[in-house]
Amino acid sequence: MKHCYWLILLFLWGGWVQAQQRAQYSQYMLNAYILNPAMSGLEDYIDVKAGYRNQWGGLEGAPKTFYVTAHGALNKADRTSSLSVRGPYGRPMPRSRVFPSQPAAPGHNGVGGMVLYDEMGPSSRTTLNGSYARHIPLSNRIKLAAGVSGGITQHTINFDKLHLLDPTDPILQFGRQSVIIPDLSAGLLLYDPNFYVGFSANQLIFKNLNYRTTQQSVYEWLGTLYNHYFLTAGYRVEVTEDWVFLPSIMVKSVRPVPVSYDINAKLSYQDRIWAGLSYRHKDAIVGLIGVNVNYRLNLGYSYDFTLSNLRNVSRGTHEIVIGLMLNNHQRIICPRLF
Repeated sequence: MKHCYWLILLFLWGGWVQAQQRAQYSQYMLNAYILNPAMSGLEDYIDVKAGYRNQWGGLEGAPKTFYVTAHGALNKADRTSSLSVRGPYGRPMPRSRVFPSQPAAPGHNGVGGMVLYDEMGPSSRTTLNGSYARHIPLSNRIKLAAGVSGGITQHTINFDKLHLLDPTDPILQFGRQSVIIPDLSAGLLLYDPNFYVGFSANQLIFKNLNYRTTQQSVYEWLGTLYNHYFLTAGYRVEVTEDWVFLPSIMVKSVRPVPVSYDINAKLSYQDRIWAGLSYRHKDAIVGLIGVNVNYRLNLGYSYDFTLSNLRNVSRGTHEIVIGLMLNNHQRIICPRLF
């Protein structure tokens, strides 16, 4: 059987294909929920996010991702995310009003959900899942959250999109093949108003994808799902009343490729306008910019400058995130995790 052009490309990209079974994000710090279900119910409002990522623009069949997420708290008695509330003229409210000295509030629950569509060349993935988290106070400032998410994912490969060297190749007879499997993720999050440390494990159900009724498919090597592990951490440094420095890091482990990491640094003015840079190990330098328009709307944009050999055929990567803060009765301007 003749090899198809897409199969050659997949072999050239090698380890990246295995590492990016789940979509990659440059602005995961704006929507950490998409990686860690323990984020469910973190905020004092219903946090809705929509994101679109066009990776390696100009390269035919390059990855494209679209998602919508929403999560909110249940029976949340305290209002610990009020640090981002600002008074007249954009000045922060006194800390004594935001965090009075008092016993820790009782724990609360969080629920959420996500719809995601991700495609690369002839393959695509559609995910629908829901999440639950429990937030337990360790003090009147620090909380520990544990969360789990589950749902279904439909994996599809469209053989009609393959560009074959031999147009009579019988593989064209396979058409569009899909398989639906369960999806499971879990995570932990330790946080207070100035820092967070999170660990999550995605795609926990280890399974082979069989797109055909026989076991002789040349694409079987693409059909194994691997566990994805993420370690994230960030800190809020108040430089002045108006300026805040926000360093963060993400470490990702996906068997069988080496561990990778992102290092990020953002600078925010009055919790409204921010800009920053990220370095993704041996892959890209990312420019980030965003604005918290008001207590209902925030926007983020990033551009990846590719460092790998793909820069010769790619025009970079664009990613847009739009956030809505519903039922935001305290008129919080800046989401808790920056």
